[in-house]
Amino acid sequence: MPTFRRLLGFLRPHRRSLWISLVFAWAAMAITVLIPWLIGQAVNAIESGEKEKLLPLVGLIIGAAILRLGLTMVRRIVAGRVSLAVEYDLRQSLYDHLQRLELGFFDSRQTGQLMSRATVDLQAIRFFLGYGLIFFSQSFLTVVLAAAVMIWINPVLALIALLPTPLVVITAVRYSRLSRPAMQEVQQRIAELTAEAEENVTGVRVVKAFAQEDRQLDRFRASVSRLFDQSIVSTRIQAFFSPLIGALPQIGTVLVLLIGGHEVINGSLDLGQFTAFYTYMIMLSSPLRMVGMALGMGQRAIAAGNRLFEVLDRAPEISSPEGAPPLPAGDGRVTMSSVRLRYSPSTPEALAGVDLEVPPGSRVAIVGPSGSGKTSLVSLIARLYDPTEGSVSVDGADLRRIDVGSLRREMAYVS
Repeated sequence: MPTFRRLLGFLRPHRRSLWISLVFAWAAMAITVLIPWLIGQAVNAIESGEKEKLLPLVGLIIGAAILRLGLTMVRRIVAGRVSLAVEYDLRQSLYDHLQRLELGFFDSRQTGQLMSRATVDLQAIRFFLGYGLIFFSQSFLTVVLAAAVMIWINPVLALIALLPTPLVVITAVRYSRLSRPAMQEVQQRIAELTAEAEENVTGVRVVKAFAQEDRQLDRFRASVSRLFDQSIVSTRIQAFFSPLIGALPQIGTVLVLLIGGHEVINGSLDLGQFTAFYTYMIMLSSPLRMVGMALGMGQRAIAAGNRLFEVLDRAPEISSPEGAPPLPAGDGRVTMSSVRLRYSPSTPEALAGVDLEVPPGSRVAIVGPSGSGKTSLVSLIARLYDPTEGSVSVDGADLRRIDVGSLRREMAYVS
């Protein structure tokens, strides 16, 4: 639930548009609930031969249908704008945060994994926040209004019709619990596949130069197979629960046909009321299916949100201290004292006990075999990394105590 609440926070700047969309959705559903009652009245008019009532009722039904169409169209346009605006905000937040993270963060992650978060995961969140929530509220309101009218028509028959509702709720909760981890795995497999594809495309020259096409193809096929297998697991869960959620209300439909039919035959329920009641029963199946679909969208969004917040919650390890002064004016003397650098606890030291002083105005060439730490040494001067031990200073100012932006603006770093 914390992830869900955080995702809802992205709707806050778009509250006005969201409420407009919800109001139009609720108005459309209220009209949808009104139509079966009008149909029931029309059936009674036909049965009693009241021709003067039939034409106005048919006109009202047509007018209600046209009004519902207009409301639905406006709702979709507004919801679409909300959906795209949320995606825009999320992309901006993610990119802004990525720009502030240190280089070491990117060293330990595949580019394709980050690309997947910025595309596939954000799209899942967008669909849920822009459409899924509205589908859910719209469907919930339809069920409540339809149930209220059914109780007004015939309380006993309404109770019988709504008997399967607890089963629907239990099934929906079970579906939610099983679907979330499955969708989390699917999102992860998509990210792995994206990373594999990105690696192959950007490194195609190396692959071809060393004739590694078959090896890379095998790796890509393995990633595709893992995604396929996990998608099958998720699809099986959805294929079982979604139809079940839609089918359970049919138990009530059968009971209504049997019991309501007897009441019509016995004269305790008129045909128009039964027609309206039965139409409401049919109408309930669609919102319940929509609830199942919205739950599925919600689980995908939560899985994607977990992956997104994993990045957004990562605090930058290299940043300027609060109130840090800019790089002081000076001649540009660079000093390293007992510097050690290890990129991660599991890797060997890239630099071990380096002491270096570069006088102002001098030119220094650092030479050595590949992997000897030349790039690491220069990266410390730009504070792309912080030393594990020791200190790096420019004109006597420790780089960890000054504004990192002012440091880099005074440097030219070419890689």
